[in-house]
Amino acid sequence: MRILKILPLVASLLVGQGVMAAPESQEMAIAVKWYEDFDRNQPEILEAILSDTWRDIPDAPDTAPGAQTAKAVLKMLHTAFPDFRIAVEDIVAEGNMIVVRSTISGTQTGPFAGLPASGKKLRIQAVDIHLVEGGKIQKTWHTEDWMTGLRQLGAFEQ
Repeated sequence: MRILKILPLVASLLVGQGVMAAPESQEMAIAVKWYEDFDRNQPEILEAILSDTWRDIPDAPDTAPGAQTAKAVLKMLHTAFPDFRIAVEDIVAEGNMIVVRSTISGTQTGPFAGLPASGKKLRIQAVDIHLVEGGKIQKTWHTEDWMTGLRQLGAFEQ
């Protein structure tokens, strides 16, 4: 993982290899914890880093704010992809706004997005912007390359 600060530009770090320097700020440490919790399938820890009013933007229809929504997503991903991984590639911090580029991967052995288990591998990129206030993530704006992911899982085969 590379940690970049807008001004000045600094340090490259390798998290995927298990080498991790101390995060540059408390906000950055909280954002990094989000990815560790998802990667390690630790739903109970999400409550410690997400505010009670946390919003996932864009959120899925009929979802409530808070950690319960994140826990449901975590469970769904680790059920469909038991070898689910999320690796932080870059972090850019500006005050309490933390931008993270990550790689999501796994093998689909359970139903996902209306698709039956395919046994196929998925590898996509995601970008998240976390607003951290009061020691917790308040909002997360995200984009994930699910078009590539669904293609990899065979959703568009004829």
